[in-house]
Amino acid sequence: MIAIVTWNINGIRSFRCGIKKTLDELDADIICVQETKVTRDLLDERIAIVDGYNSYFSFSRGRSGYSGVATYCKDNATPIAAEEGLTGLLTNNAGGIGCYGNHSEFTDEELQLLDNEGRAIITQHRVQCSDKIQTITVINVYCPRADPEKPERRQFKLQFYKLLQTRAEAMLKNGSSVILLGDVNTSHRPIDHC
Repeated sequence: MIAIVTWNINGIRSFRCGIKKTLDELDADIICVQETKVTRDLLDERIAIVDGYNSYFSFSRGRSGYSGVATYCKDNATPIAAEEGLTGLLTNNAGGIGCYGNHSEFTDEELQLLDNEGRAIITQHRVQCSDKIQTITVINVYCPRADPEKPERRQFKLQFYKLLQTRAEAMLKNGSSVILLGDVNTSHRPIDHC
């Protein structure tokens, strides 16, 4: 059994007591954080390389200090594969997870834009469940919010959800259990907002 924690941290560089201490205090095997607000050029060693953990990041490619997700896995929960984004366009190695589903509803430009904001990290793990080994895929997302003053962002958000669903369903169809977590940026009712 593995323990998983998810947290919208609103800036990864804001951990005053240090990232290692915070991760250790959360006491989970897999820790997924959203809204890291760090780009690759601002990522320093103390955040990226944490003793006892493997880390995986997705960064915004268009804006500095915007969105971003990270997944930290204790050494005992090291994934068998990891991948940035939902489309497969950001994967440039043979260690990718695959199972992308049907993208025929999306243009190439839409797919690129949907991954450019650093909103998804996927890790795949083999875990002992009862008497058998099972594949579990963890999808860590920071879904876009729909800005009422920018109608195009509502469409972007809906496209992101559609792509996320397509990817999760493809992984389920391939036999993996899927855990989707993160900041989904959706309220059930107005009172649930904020």
